[in-house]
Amino acid sequence: MVAIIVAVALVPTMAVAQPTHDATRSEIENLKKRIAALEKDEVELDEPFSLWALGKRIDFGGLLELEGSWHKSEGGDESSDLQLATIELYADVAINDNIGGHLSLLWEEGETESMEVDQAVILLRHPYPVWGMHPTFAGGKMYLPFGNFESVFITDPLTLELGETNQTAVVLGVEGDFAVLRVGVFNGEVDTVGDDDSIDSWVASFDIILAEGLSMGVSYLSDLAESDIGLVTDADLYTSSVDGIAFYGTWEMNAFVLQAEYVAALRGFSADVVAAGEDLTGKRPQAWNVELAWLPAERWQLGVKAEGAKDFQDDLQRYGGVVSRGLFRSTVLALEYLYGDSDAEKSHSVMAQLAFQF
Repeated sequence: MVAIIVAVALVPTMAVAQPTHDATRSEIENLKKRIAALEKDEVELDEPFSLWALGKRIDFGGLLELEGSWHKSEGGDESSDLQLATIELYADVAINDNIGGHLSLLWEEGETESMEVDQAVILLRHPYPVWGMHPTFAGGKMYLPFGNFESVFITDPLTLELGETNQTAVVLGVEGDFAVLRVGVFNGEVDTVGDDDSIDSWVASFDIILAEGLSMGVSYLSDLAESDIGLVTDADLYTSSVDGIAFYGTWEMNAFVLQAEYVAALRGFSADVVAAGEDLTGKRPQAWNVELAWLPAERWQLGVKAEGAKDFQDDLQRYGGVVSRGLFRSTVLALEYLYGDSDAEKSHSVMAQLAFQF
């Protein structure tokens, strides 16, 4: 009789190398990075809940977000709300150094009726580098490598709202210590008039570390209508694909982090598509975001931002600040203020968030 021993790790364990997975939901990743930044001076960081069996490892984790908000339109109505904004459960599997997987389930109040499969990705990495770069494969339901969307704020940046895209795709790449190149293909959900239901959409990205603390990247999406915001509301009017491009840069220096990003359509949507749209309020949508974050003391983070859009969400411009405090291990409280100025209204909004990662 062969005995199988399963070890449940409740204390820090030896890490297992596995293919990296960067195609995660940006909003949730931003929160996890905020928690990590507030705890970077801790002697011992929390390790995930892990199961070991026959040399394989499964890490389990999750995230809860409780949010309270207040919104006031100048000369208009005032509203407030309290909601359990997000529940995420995930598992990362490491079969060996070069075979892995990622699965995450997501529920968002007001957006999903039940827990849904947000990501399910098979990850492979070639064991031997080629010219110092490891060939990689990622296949499944994922967030495409288009845009960066990093933010220290609670509210999603306009760049994320315009460009974040979740699709079932195959992405091939090469990864090195200082650069990553990825190219992927997928069958988009928005087809132009007369286009067949086929794998004819693609994405590409290139990220590079230029110096210590300084990184940048560029990415391309063959059809910006595939983004999750749903720019095209009537596919019968969509006759020609509109591709998109994204640029970002990040500079970290001591306790400061400066980040900037720009996402835009390379061509214009037709007047008919714009007229039928909701978030699409002009022919060539574009968005930008600039943020400066500062860690003034242990477990404190301050941030300011300026962002804007053109031909998107009534040319909204937003400015504001955020303060985050690490209350306990893996628990953060944040308070955010944003002033908005668009063609439709001028507004003030305040949001508080209590988040717990486990």
